[in-house]
Amino acid sequence: MTSHNWSKEQKARCSTAAPPSPVQLVGAMMNGVVDEVGVLDQLVERVLSTYRFTVAATPKQREAAFGIRYEVVMAGGWAAQEAFPDRQERDVYDDSATQIIGWDGDKPISTGRLVLPPALLPTEQLCGLVVEPHGEVVEVGRMSVVPSYQSHRHAAFIALLCRLYLEMRTTGHQVACGMMSPRVRRLVRQLGVQLEELGPDRDHWGEPRAPVRFGLTVNALTLGDRWSETSSVDDSGSG
Repeated sequence: MTSHNWSKEQKARCSTAAPPSPVQLVGAMMNGVVDEVGVLDQLVERVLSTYRFTVAATPKQREAAFGIRYEVVMAGGWAAQEAFPDRQERDVYDDSATQIIGWDGDKPISTGRLVLPPALLPTEQLCGLVVEPHGEVVEVGRMSVVPSYQSHRHAAFIALLCRLYLEMRTTGHQVACGMMSPRVRRLVRQLGVQLEELGPDRDHWGEPRAPVRFGLTVNALTLGDRWSETSSVDDSGSG
């Protein structure tokens, strides 16, 4: 698995008083300050102009994220409605996780979360494994797009992946893990990301999903080369 490393010179050129924002990171990539463009590749600039993304910073915004997840769970038939009396899908990891929300105008349409180390990650607990390098891996999960924005071109889902990628970069982490269905694994690989499957598929959130680990660099093919290949993959979400 390939990981991304900045040289001392590049770190000095990118250094600021505060951690770089997603916009600063995109600018660094586009201007050649970062020599290895990650999963965003040629699509990043267009994607970020299509939808607006925010980090959920208030209880109301976090409830919006949990509400999207609930809507996707209900649409997929992954759990009974009675399990969510407040129409919110959340778990114990959400108290400390970073929640990202995608917006179309004022309408929340997608969400995903990052669970940061060093605490035990959801995938590690679920599958009884340790994802290496231990204590340096971020969990990317609960990627959800409301049904009305799921499309054959996966624009909203890919935009969400890109924004989660950028948020992960701001934390300084280079390796991620998560639970992905075969369909989502196929889509992510078609985007150029090198996935390592850490175990077999198991029933999780209504369909088979496997634990995976992945880095932040892409394969040789660009997203433009791969874009036309993604028309057959469901983008409802992942664990």
